[in-house]
Amino acid sequence: MHRFHPSLVLLVVTFLLLPATGSLEQQSQITIASLADGAWVEGTVDIEIAAEGDFTQVELLANNVVVASGSPGERLAWDTAVANATVPAGFTLIARAVYSDGSRVESTPVRVTVLYPRQLTFEAPGEGINIQPEWHPSGDQLVFKSNRGLEQHIYHIYTMDATGGDPVEILTDRSYHGYPGWSPDGSRMVFNSYDPENGTTHDMDIFVVNLSSGESVQVTFDPAFDDSGRWSPNSEAISFHSGRSGSLDVWKIPVADDGSPTGEPMQLTSTDTSEHCPRWSFDGEWIVYQADRDEGTDVWVMRSNGSDTRRVTDDPYYDGYPGWSPNGEWLVYDSERDGNKDLYLVSVEDGVQRRVTMDSAVDQHPSWSPNGHSLAFHSGRDDNLNLWIVDIPDITSPLVVPDAETDTGAGGLLLPLALGSATVALALFLRRRSP
Repeated sequence: MHRFHPSLVLLVVTFLLLPATGSLEQQSQITIASLADGAWVEGTVDIEIAAEGDFTQVELLANNVVVASGSPGERLAWDTAVANATVPAGFTLIARAVYSDGSRVESTPVRVTVLYPRQLTFEAPGEGINIQPEWHPSGDQLVFKSNRGLEQHIYHIYTMDATGGDPVEILTDRSYHGYPGWSPDGSRMVFNSYDPENGTTHDMDIFVVNLSSGESVQVTFDPAFDDSGRWSPNSEAISFHSGRSGSLDVWKIPVADDGSPTGEPMQLTSTDTSEHCPRWSFDGEWIVYQADRDEGTDVWVMRSNGSDTRRVTDDPYYDGYPGWSPNGEWLVYDSERDGNKDLYLVSVEDGVQRRVTMDSAVDQHPSWSPNGHSLAFHSGRDDNLNLWIVDIPDITSPLVVPDAETDTGAGGLLLPLALGSATVALALFLRRRSP
């Protein structure tokens, strides 16, 4: 363990707080107040700059280029759009304030990653909607439901290449299809359905269709509402939610390879509140679901046998449609916690949150790609509900800058970016002098 002389520690902390080109008083006069170091952003970003002093102008620099400017106290808009960009890009932001005498002072740098969502389907308003995308197990296709060219309450299911192109309709012997999902080998599709001519959506049951023949088999037969079927990774069961117990609960049923039931349904949740929209973890050991309670809708997880239930989000907002990351360490969900439905990630272990999308339109129903690099979702950001994909960076990247005195494991200090050479030299001197 390194031991520092108290006076030297005080000296290095003082130097660490000083910017390379200004005083401590100047450095504290301007900060980027609305973004945390390590945040992800997209679209036009509203930047709040806190500045105190006799300033005539404030500027925002991204990678040393001025991207926005205005009067002190004015929020700045940074348009991150880049034509045809899809890969996440890193930027270092600095706020700069200009005094009346022309001198300038800069803030501590804030590092952010810009995400570039891209649109996959382009149905115009009034032509139908495309919603509820789910990735193929290989990661090269998506399935979704759409009422394009149909009556508003009728949906068919389509597949399309994850890079774009024309959707291909899956022909089945059913007229209504909802919440489609793949079998583990990709040869079949699970969905919920009812007979629109002789029933209502309350008569929904779970079905499986053979993609080669178009023939379906019925999985559940209860007169109550059964919805949101999802196939387990080992092919042995299909989870769903059902109102057969008096309130919506999560169930699963054992199935054969063709989706036909081989046993009785098993109830996995049993509270008085609605618990629904289950999804399996990629290894099949866990199930995530949403629970609607008086204090809000939150994301919960449990083992695939219904044990070890645990709440992951705990807030008064709507948090719904959760799904797993391939490594099982994170969950993706949509939430209204910032006044509009956007996509968020949450760590299963410690509840750390990351906001992914921040458009004023609805972003909903995310699905995580098997390679962990992309999220598919539906969005109203083109004035109609269509499919979108956003590529994301490595989610293990820290959201907050590590403390300056954190041990790097190499016997030295983890230094902040953009410090003066005197600071670096002094820190290196102290490291050499420590026993």
